[in-house]
Amino acid sequence: MSTRHRMLALAVVVALGAPTAAGAQDLSFTYLEGGFIGGFVNDVEESGAFTDNGTFEVESDSGGGGFIGGAWQFWENMHLFGEYSSMSQDLELSDGIDTDEGDFDVVRWRIGVGYAYPFSPTASFYGRLSFDNVEFKDVRVAGFDLEADADDDGIGGEVGMIWAATPVLHLQGHVRYTSVGEVVTEGSDTFDSDTLVGLNGRWYLWPDIALITGYEFGKITTLNVGVRFTF
Repeated sequence: MSTRHRMLALAVVVALGAPTAAGAQDLSFTYLEGGFIGGFVNDVEESGAFTDNGTFEVESDSGGGGFIGGAWQFWENMHLFGEYSSMSQDLELSDGIDTDEGDFDVVRWRIGVGYAYPFSPTASFYGRLSFDNVEFKDVRVAGFDLEADADDDGIGGEVGMIWAATPVLHLQGHVRYTSVGEVVTEGSDTFDSDTLVGLNGRWYLWPDIALITGYEFGKITTLNVGVRFTF
């Protein structure tokens, strides 16, 4: 075997083999995580809260911010969890004469309880019930006095599966319902229910530290990258 091939083999062993011996395959629900989140809110252009019931023409674009979350496992398979995120969204407003640019913040959080059922050493089903909140705040467009701040909360639910594809690579998929996930385009309410589909990945650099990324598709679509500390 050439020196180059030996070095390549050694790199593979270090990247995959070392964390395996340390037990990174544990599907724990006790963790802290955080990082960067980006996303886009659909249907802002049709919301009466932003258009002032047709007075303004509105265009919105994606933006970014940060997120933090965590969970604590108790008894054998139960866990408490919480998540918080805040991201800015670009906004362009026109009254037919003047056009100005600004932004607004989308703040979302939820807390709840979950149950995980490990049906094999490398896979687990789980379900969650939560109390969800979403808020549009700090709407800023120079030259316009826009009263578009909105805040609402409701009940949510999630079912999903975690699979340890390898001892250092974990994949997670879920379907989530929230009663405050969609911008209402008609009527006086600001938010309505939505069903979201998500996929997450975790790559364990060390037994208790992983790089994470996640994508969740819905009326509020998000993409995140960060770090998770598992206890």
